[in-house]
Amino acid sequence: MENVQKTYTDFHKANTSKHVYPTEWVIRTLLGKYPNLDLDKSKYPGAKILDLGFGDCRNMPLLSNCNFDIYGLEISEGILQLAEHTLDELGITATLKIGTNTSIPFADNYFDYMLACYSCYYVDQGTTFRDNLKEMARVLKPGATLIASLIGPGNFIRKDSKKLEDGHEMITKDIFGLRNGYVFKTFDSEEDVRETFSPLFDNISVCFSQDDFWGLQLNNFFIACCKI
Repeated sequence: MENVQKTYTDFHKANTSKHVYPTEWVIRTLLGKYPNLDLDKSKYPGAKILDLGFGDCRNMPLLSNCNFDIYGLEISEGILQLAEHTLDELGITATLKIGTNTSIPFADNYFDYMLACYSCYYVDQGTTFRDNLKEMARVLKPGATLIASLIGPGNFIRKDSKKLEDGHEMITKDIFGLRNGYVFKTFDSEEDVRETFSPLFDNISVCFSQDDFWGLQLNNFFIACCKI
């Protein structure tokens, strides 16, 4: 964990900018209207949302425009300091804390929404993805909405990964050099996603995106669901 904290902090320090741009799938999910997903946007203003693993805080301007009450979680003080500077430049208010997917430093039933953009599937040593799910559900109110991205079949990060138990894999050849040795949870079908989330969540909507972007295979499931 210490190595990941350092590599991610160094990565964000090297790539920090006063300009940040929301992730496309997050824009489409929060603002769009689709046959299998149409979130009630009238509930956004004033609702507490946790941006889990916010990185360079690229999605927070969008969350601010939606009038959410924004909270964020990251794994190191260095990343928090960079984000605080960026948000100050943008005039955005957010409550930021240090934590992990299995240790979210907020009270039970605290959030109305949680956004996990390329984050919730990372699994710390000695834990499993089910531990992540339990902790995520703990801080969500009953009926609260979780929106997350998940690793699908053929995703570039799975290339030559080491297969472990229960759909967990270890990264061995990360092309960005950030995550080698880290364990993450993978999903091979929509049924797999639903089966994993259904003990703690209902009203589950799942889609699959297969994207060959300039030679980088970005195959992901996206899920929107509500805490039971």
